[in-house]
Amino acid sequence: MSITVDARSSDARARIASDAEVLDRVHRTLGPVDVVAEHWGTDRLSRVLHVVTRGGEQAVVKWHRDALPHRRESEALQQYAVALGGDAPRIVLSDPGLRLLTLSRLLGEAAAGTPHERDPDIHMRAGDLVRRLHDAEPARRHDGFGRMIAAEFERWSRAADELWGEGLDGRDERAERLAAERHLLRQHVAAALDLGEFDHVPAHRRLTPRHWIIDPGGHVRFIDFAHLEFEPRVVDLLWLEYGPWRDEPWLRAAFLHGYGRTPTERDELVLRAVAATRGLELLVRGDARGHAAERTLGRSMLDRLLGATLF
Repeated sequence: MSITVDARSSDARARIASDAEVLDRVHRTLGPVDVVAEHWGTDRLSRVLHVVTRGGEQAVVKWHRDALPHRRESEALQQYAVALGGDAPRIVLSDPGLRLLTLSRLLGEAAAGTPHERDPDIHMRAGDLVRRLHDAEPARRHDGFGRMIAAEFERWSRAADELWGEGLDGRDERAERLAAERHLLRQHVAAALDLGEFDHVPAHRRLTPRHWIIDPGGHVRFIDFAHLEFEPRVVDLLWLEYGPWRDEPWLRAAFLHGYGRTPTERDELVLRAVAATRGLELLVRGDARGHAAERTLGRSMLDRLLGATLF
């Protein structure tokens, strides 16, 4: 778990390959292609092109600035997402030098912003798909997660101290309130320290309707495996718990029915520790870089976790 307030500082010398470099490599494998859609990933650290070959075949061309997400996504698709069969992309071309993956195109639309996002049947099918991903390999059982998430929280807390101040002199009311909030969040994180061993499974870690592709028949498929790591099962509930499930608990019930497993109290403690850490991370990153969307999401997560709107 790496920490940096400015994601661009992780490797100052790295650069993302140009469209021309990538398309030259793609042409050598697929032949001439036409670009029909394009977009940048977060912080312009990745880029995606939807292309069509002269034979009418569709593909997704995705490349990263940094080696780690390319390696994670490549390994995830070859080792774990294969358990999903046609419900995840398959690799057509991998070029580590360009940090490039060319993937099969999953036909359909992302669930985010559509009626699918609030459809219990879609959430139930997504739950079944997550179960298949988590069962792709035998779980790795160990007791290190509590210590890791606590260390990560403290790194973000130190970054918050540097950004907002420690609020110790009583002269900055906002800094004092933020410091008091971090004290409350730290209690949620501390609760995960002594929970013992957990099964760690291949977790998608960015499981949101934005990464669910729904075809006209309502079939669910997953994309974007660049964040996959082995973590406790419940980690994959985070962005749903603090997203579409927030005001619609029946969606949670439908997902868990499809998943076939109900979180235990120990799982819920882990989820709250992760929410405290991710919420603080978003708040710090959003404030430091002037990203209003990150800051708003972090604020919303922490308000819900603490049960009150403090600001």
